[in-house]
Amino acid sequence: MKPRAHIPQCLLAALLLMAAAGPRPLIAAPPSPLAKLEIKPSVFVIPTAPPEGRDPFFPSSKRVFVGDPKNPVSGPSLADLTLKSILGTPPRVFAVINNHTFGPGDDGDITTKSGQRLHVRCVDINPKAGTATVAADGMSEVLHLASEP
Repeated sequence: MKPRAHIPQCLLAALLLMAAAGPRPLIAAPPSPLAKLEIKPSVFVIPTAPPEGRDPFFPSSKRVFVGDPKNPVSGPSLADLTLKSILGTPPRVFAVINNHTFGPGDDGDITTKSGQRLHVRCVDINPKAGTATVAADGMSEVLHLASEP
C-alpha cells in the first residue's frame, strides 16, 4: 500500500494561493443603486388570418381564426333546443331533447345545431301535454313536441 503523501502537499499549495490572494471581506458590499427599470405590460394580439400568427401549442389548428373578436358570437340559448319525443309511462318518463335522453331531474350537455354546447337540466316532463320543462343558466323554458315535416 502506497502512502498518500501528495494530499498534504496539495492542501498546502491551496492554502498558500489563498494567502497570496489577500484578505477577503466577509460581509458583502451593499448593492449599487441601479436606474429604475420600466416594465412594459405584455400585449397579446389574437390573429385573424394565418399570416398574422398561429397557436404556439397547436400550430396546425385553425380555431384561432374562426371568430372575429370585435363581433363575438352569442352563446347557445334554450331556443336552440328541440323536444323530439317523450318515452315511457308516468312512473318512468323520458324526453329526447336534441338526440339526448333525459329523465326528470337529469342534467347533461347538449350540442346545438351551431355546434355550441349547452348544459341543460330537465325539470319536468308532462307526457299528456307533450311538453318538457328545461333549465339552463338560470333560465327555464317549456319545450313542446316538434311536429314532423
